[in-house]
Amino acid sequence: MIKKYNVSGFEVWEYGALTSTNTEAEQWKREELKDKRVVLTYRQMSGRGQATNRWESEPNKNIAVTVVLCPPCYEASRQFAVSMVCALGVYDFVSKYVEGVSVKWPNDVYVGDKKICGILIEHTVAGRFIRSSLCGIGVNINQTVFLSDAPNPVSLFQLTGKEIPLDKAVEELLACIGKRYGRIEEYEVLERDFMECLYRRQGIYRWEDEEGEFEASVVRIDEFGRLVLKDTEGTLRVYGFKEVAYK
Repeated sequence: MIKKYNVSGFEVWEYGALTSTNTEAEQWKREELKDKRVVLTYRQMSGRGQATNRWESEPNKNIAVTVVLCPPCYEASRQFAVSMVCALGVYDFVSKYVEGVSVKWPNDVYVGDKKICGILIEHTVAGRFIRSSLCGIGVNINQTVFLSDAPNPVSLFQLTGKEIPLDKAVEELLACIGKRYGRIEEYEVLERDFMECLYRRQGIYRWEDEEGEFEASVVRIDEFGRLVLKDTEGTLRVYGFKEVAYK
């Protein structure tokens, strides 16, 4: 059974249970991939993370959504803007409840050194433009115990000691994403805000690439969404997703 309703300017399709919200959205026909349409479930059985990773979510405790975004005539070369919209929207939502929130490149959301949200974005491109983006977002809300081997999960309940009604959390989350999405044409503004809340933005830290470990600081995110680091020898290093790891 599917319930359909509008929340914070989004059209929500709520399912009783799903294997994965992104997988469900992928089954939609082209005409169903409408801007600001949302797949929502509180019972996601096998949420997808990056690569072969899985996202743990206890039934009826957390938010699992896929937000469909179809920005009109938006250049595919600037598709990282969609990632920034989602990450900053989640950042704004979590920041309503706790301090110490950051965005870990490319789009995980952390509180301190613990992960509270994972985001998986899959684009469909037509020529030079983005046709649609499926933005899978999992936010840990009321879960008290995590059983997977993920190294550092955390929920808002663990951080605040208070349970948050899930419908309220969804409304607030979508409102925050919608506000950021309304400024998607302002790429430089998104980029500035993204850098200001970037995890480990200040200081020198250890990293690892295919050649081994090194120390470096973050310089910027380039126009393709790649991470630009400066190592302790003054050399700039540019990395795409999964080409470098935090240590």
